[in-house]
Amino acid sequence: MDEQGFRVFLGKKNLTGKAVKAHISTVKEFEDHLKGKDRSNEIDKAKPDDFDDFSKILMKEGRRTFDNMLALARYALFTNNKALTVHALELIDGADVMENLSKNLKGKAGEAKWREVFGGIKLPPLGTHPRDKPKITKIVMERLEATLDKEKCHEVLSSNLHFVPDEAFMPSKKAFQESKNIDDFLHNRHKEYVEELVERAKEKTLYYTQEVDDEVVEYVRKTPTCQVGVREGDAIYVTKIPYMAKKYLHENNEKMKRYYACHCPWVREAIKSGTEISPDFCYCSAGFEKRLWDVIFDCPVRADVLQTVLKGDLICRFAIHIPREYAKFTGSRNEKKPK
Repeated sequence: MDEQGFRVFLGKKNLTGKAVKAHISTVKEFEDHLKGKDRSNEIDKAKPDDFDDFSKILMKEGRRTFDNMLALARYALFTNNKALTVHALELIDGADVMENLSKNLKGKAGEAKWREVFGGIKLPPLGTHPRDKPKITKIVMERLEATLDKEKCHEVLSSNLHFVPDEAFMPSKKAFQESKNIDDFLHNRHKEYVEELVERAKEKTLYYTQEVDDEVVEYVRKTPTCQVGVREGDAIYVTKIPYMAKKYLHENNEKMKRYYACHCPWVREAIKSGTEISPDFCYCSAGFEKRLWDVIFDCPVRADVLQTVLKGDLICRFAIHIPREYAKFTGSRNEKKPK
């Protein structure tokens, strides 16, 4: 294990003190696990099966926590072990969404409604494979839609189920405040996003869980709605970058194209299996997309799902509605922003 290099890597992610010590301890324990399998020199080449074996040990001991799994994912990223990085991130990405949905439902609809939806359901533990998650999602959505009216259902699903804090969006909020108008802000964000992808392609490093090449970069460059958004009237229209963009761009089978487009670990495998899940579950993704604007506008904004792979569309597209007091902050570069 390159402990010093990993320390520097974690420092760049603003981790210090106890967090760094805990990460290193977990990775060393993983290394010891591999040594026990006579693979003492292969931690940098560890495979997904090795991760799963170690994960089972942590679970048996009651230590399969988000932080421990994230430590292994970060070490895999540090060593540019792409297969292990993707596998680890897919097991922890959005793992808390269903638990957060349960919490938010109780807070917004009351315990009686919560019991109607989540009563008797055992939520899958952290580390559950994505192929095993859709069956829970299907049950929850059927109960949720039978218990709440559509408007309340959308409200609960879009209520920040990833629990991303406001602080995560403060740099973007500052950039917005320094922009000439909404269009200017969106234009600059898209330019920066393309530049990030260009750098990933050049360095051959992962963008979250996917590899990026020149074709992916060109797709995003020509799609200004992609991951950023374009304003039309009083709404900002956003599309997701395909989860596996390289495969998506070359796939001709519509079902697989939708599969490669989908980011959500709670429904993605349902596309392959043909399991029908209410497309309204995608209001969770709409909630993720609107979080930036909740913070920028200092109020909860409305977001609508316009297209989703769960309805048979080949992309996921959302509308973020601009609050009335900001509606005029869209045209002239000399307009004054609301305070």
